Amino acid sequence: MLIVEDEPVGIASLVGILGDACELIISQNLAEARGLLSGEIDTVLLDLYLPDGSGLVFLNELRASERYAYVPVICISASDNTRDIEEAFRHGATDYVLKPFNKTILSSKVSTFIDLKRKTDMLAEAALIDPLTGIGNRRLFNQQLDLEWRRASRQNNTLGLVLIDLDHFKQINDQHGHAQGDLCLQKLAATMNTSFARAGEVVARLGGDEFVALIPGADLQSTVLAANNLIQSIRAECQSCPKRAKTCTPFTISVGCSAIQPSSLSNAAELVEAADRSLYEAKEDGGRNCVRPLF
Repeated sequence: MLIVEDEPVGIASLVGILGDACELIISQNLAEARGLLSGEIDTVLLDLYLPDGSGLVFLNELRASERYAYVPVICISASDNTRDIEEAFRHGATDYVLKPFNKTILSSKVSTFIDLKRKTDMLAEAALIDPLTGIGNRRLFNQQLDLEWRRASRQNNTLGLVLIDLDHFKQINDQHGHAQGDLCLQKLAATMNTSFARAGEVVARLGGDEFVALIPGADLQSTVLAANNLIQSIRAECQSCPKRAKTCTPFTISVGCSAIQPSSLSNAAELVEAADRSLYEAKEDGGRNCVRPLF
């Protein structure tokens, strides 16, 4: 919990009421509060009147931020002026609590909002996960592609993409059943998770038997190398299938690779389209763990 409060008496009171139940991060001005923000913040207690400005300014910044837009913010103030209360809610306050604090009321409100925040986070995370394979879905990939594209553009960095298609997936379903097809998809996803495990790398299932890996900082050569490493891992997994279970169905994949240095003259769709053309060439060559880069 981030507490933005400049009065020592108020800070002491909040520590006494909430210190045993929450990990408190305390700042006494807006500048310090901005530096203490992190993704671990579950809720904010925000004084309206601070030495370096109005708490409403900070509240506006939180609500304008994609990362903190839905973090509960409880405004705290000694003012019971109707205008102050209305302004706080108009700027996006979740609640408004008067000083001096009532321990029962404040504790209950904080507990309720933290629980709500965590449930909201769980729902948001579930909306980005493919339920069959447990990796990201198309929505997550699109979000991360946009994020990494803008970051690479700012830093003059490259961005690699690996597009993957399981070979003859319909035939696997027809001959071995959909349960075996699902196991193949799950095995591919698990192997991708292991192969693309460095910080910033993202794997996702786009739908059906189509998967993708996004590799920040990779040029075409390193993207192809990563794809070939995946192929080796898939081959090793499938070679061990007969030893581990009679029901394990070996499979191969086709892979298309592309890489680009984002600029004002390009867009993320070009990166995906290039990988898609490479994937098409790999499948035209018969698949069987074929990797094709677009030179």
